[in-house]
Amino acid sequence: MSLKICLLSDHHLCINPRLWKEAFFYEKAGYEVVILTMWQTNDLLQRDLEILKGHQVVYKNYLNLIHGEINTVQRFCYRLRKRLANELQRIFKIGTGWAISHAPEKMYCKALDEAADMYAAHLECAFFTGRKLINTGKKVSFDFEDWYSRDYLTPGRAVKLLAMLELFAVQHGIFCTAASQSMADALMQTYPSSKKITTIYNSFPDEELADFSYNNVAEENSPFRLLWTSRTVGPERGLETLLEALRLLQQPVELHIIGKCMEGYEDYLKNNWPTSKGHILVFHQFIRHSELLQEIAGYDLGLAIESYTPDSRNKTITNKILQYLQAGIPVLATDTDGQKEVAGFFPTSVFTVPAGNPMLWKDQLEKLIGNSKPENRAVQLNTFKTIFSWPVQEQKLQQLLSENL
Repeated sequence: MSLKICLLSDHHLCINPRLWKEAFFYEKAGYEVVILTMWQTNDLLQRDLEILKGHQVVYKNYLNLIHGEINTVQRFCYRLRKRLANELQRIFKIGTGWAISHAPEKMYCKALDEAADMYAAHLECAFFTGRKLINTGKKVSFDFEDWYSRDYLTPGRAVKLLAMLELFAVQHGIFCTAASQSMADALMQTYPSSKKITTIYNSFPDEELADFSYNNVAEENSPFRLLWTSRTVGPERGLETLLEALRLLQQPVELHIIGKCMEGYEDYLKNNWPTSKGHILVFHQFIRHSELLQEIAGYDLGLAIESYTPDSRNKTITNKILQYLQAGIPVLATDTDGQKEVAGFFPTSVFTVPAGNPMLWKDQLEKLIGNSKPENRAVQLNTFKTIFSWPVQEQKLQQLLSENL
């Protein structure tokens, strides 16, 4: 009989790629794989099911909050309880599992029902559940996609509880992974008694290149095309500085934004857009993951304009910068610790600038316009394949499994 691995998260697959990439690796390695997460909308669930097509991974919910599929009173109570827990944290600094997610107790019970040989904890609620599972004798690995106790530091966020969960994870997990070496090093410095944390970069499987063409480029006389992509488009993600830089830039460019804008933010961008300079702004709410890499290849420059704060944002390496590189386009990146880690491998295709400095952004854009491709794309792609490709990350995961399961 094959061993069973249960992956835990409270996000949909379509907004948590590390979850399904790890799940598909375990499936390919011959394990029985179950994903246990929370379902929130039918639209997101349908996107999840599309990702799962052709795979034998079992997909279950520990909590279904989809309208029409849960009693209205129950749904209200779950949301009210979480809101009250957030207020308790905000006012009295009392952190509970309910301040982290809607029903961690249900995740724990459903996880126990799976009787898996190993559990893989993704995101905060799973860290809370993972601690309880280990205390009942289960094997649990933990993935630091973000530095959770140093991420989005709002008053209602249970920072102390998250730090306690992180300390427990790095001390008692059968293994831990992080999205960058910068983050892994920072975690091990913060929690000196931790085990080694292995870096698993946010790249995507090579199967996505099966029908891929690097010839998908813009027409010769079209404006210089910039791309910024993220699941959520909102303030303090670098776009405000970009607007200031574009007001200084004389050459017209075309900025494409892929992602769902927070309420009112699309209007903010449109109302503050420097139209007088001839710049063009284009929004794309959603592009299928299977089509995204080919879409990216048609742009002249990818933007990875992250902030230094919070610490999590400074240390992580996002999906976007690696997708830009895999698609063969150059990148303008802010010099966060995580992105400098990437830039060190790509001196001719990743160009770093300080966060919040529109004049230097403008100067770098001027240098890149008219020279929109890396000096040597073959070198870029070979470096990506050697260091960052998903098969390389799978080798690391296989080694971790061999040593610990």
